Amino acid sequence: MKKLNLRTPKKYDYVDKAGTVLPRIRFYCISEGQTEETYFYGVRNNKAELGIKNDVRIEVVKKQEGQETLSHPLQLVKAALVCMGRVDEMGKEIPESRWNEYCKWEDFDPGIDRVCVIFDRDYRDLKKSIDEIFCLCDKHGIKIVLSNPNFELWLLMHFPNMDQYSREELLANQRNLGGKLFTGASAKKKYLEILVSENAKGYIKGRKLEFEKFLPSVGLAIMQAKAYCEDSRKLVDELGTSVGKLMEEIRL
Repeated sequence: MKKLNLRTPKKYDYVDKAGTVLPRIRFYCISEGQTEETYFYGVRNNKAELGIKNDVRIEVVKKQEGQETLSHPLQLVKAALVCMGRVDEMGKEIPESRWNEYCKWEDFDPGIDRVCVIFDRDYRDLKKSIDEIFCLCDKHGIKIVLSNPNFELWLLMHFPNMDQYSREELLANQRNLGGKLFTGASAKKKYLEILVSENAKGYIKGRKLEFEKFLPSVGLAIMQAKAYCEDSRKLVDELGTSVGKLMEEIRL
């Protein structure tokens, strides 16, 4: 497995009418692809509309240039550990007394800030590494934000009446082979991608997200997610997502 490196988050101008507000907590969001990244950029850029306090920082941590396609969840976790100063570039553990020295994120406070690794259950070969992922995250206080089968389930929750869909079909998330699921839709597309595309016109999996189509309904998504599994450990096998739990934490 290739080594993945993360960029230092770009400075963002968090200012209100009283001037610069000192941060109370930072959420470092590390995810598989552009869809998730642009979603959390949208959250960061619309804090007031979402009821997020101005002293909450949302840091979207992107991959280094040329590594955009590297997205295995174990790669994401190991890259986060390097940025946190817990291991060196070769994967060797760093003594706790030197964590601050090796940390690549300016002002990172491991006692307060949250590092969140956001990924999908349907990632290929995930089962081989899921135990190691949970072990590393438990040891170093990294929050696993998992969606089963994938992030598109969370996106679909922004639209009403989730109970109209079969849970079995959502979890199976089959391709539209022969147009059996949706007449006229591409055979390459899967069930959830088609459903999100029907509700958010113009949505294309893996592309940058038009967050304004989802912004008005984040609260609805949080509410609808509660009808499904939200426990990241149980999400290894069950339908649901823990993105809503993360959003609730961000809004505290």
